[in-house]
Amino acid sequence: MAHTIIDFCMGCTACARCCPTDAISGTRHQVHVIDPRLCIDCGVCGVVCPTEAVLDEMGDVCPNFPRKPRKEWPKAIVIEDNCIGRGCELCIQRCPFDALSLGATERLADDFFGVAVVDEKKCTGCRLCEEACAWNAIYVYPPREMLKEKAWSENARSGAKRRLHPPSSQQRSRDRRAGFLA
Repeated sequence: MAHTIIDFCMGCTACARCCPTDAISGTRHQVHVIDPRLCIDCGVCGVVCPTEAVLDEMGDVCPNFPRKPRKEWPKAIVIEDNCIGRGCELCIQRCPFDALSLGATERLADDFFGVAVVDEKKCTGCRLCEEACAWNAIYVYPPREMLKEKAWSENARSGAKRRLHPPSSQQRSRDRRAGFLA
């Protein structure tokens, strides 16, 4: 199931600009739409959305990181001992951001053909590489479940208006009156 954009989209175009498959359309200052036929569920649209208007495939609001430095976003991590390198390369082929390549490491052997290497500047933490790897040689940290737990615990501590599910129309009205929504 594809990601979806809900009605608090302010049309900033951040999601459309970063979508690797051009699945998001819309004009500035209008609610954008995700084409489910083109969406690959990478989640980068939710990561960059400043209004938390993107729901993931489970219907939860995507955790976003627009104000955090990119180095603090979730990242892929390769377990070199599990990676079989050349001949597999499923994770490299699956990455829509060209954040993975085949590279050498300090581990050397006669039959060794390199391992997947992550370019952290390009990695968005979309988890597509993790899903493609049959060898459990790559994972994204932190896991989505941890990000969702963190969102809930931060919400409880700070009283922030961050939710994992879209708010009801009554809650949106209360948020507007309280100045949380325009």
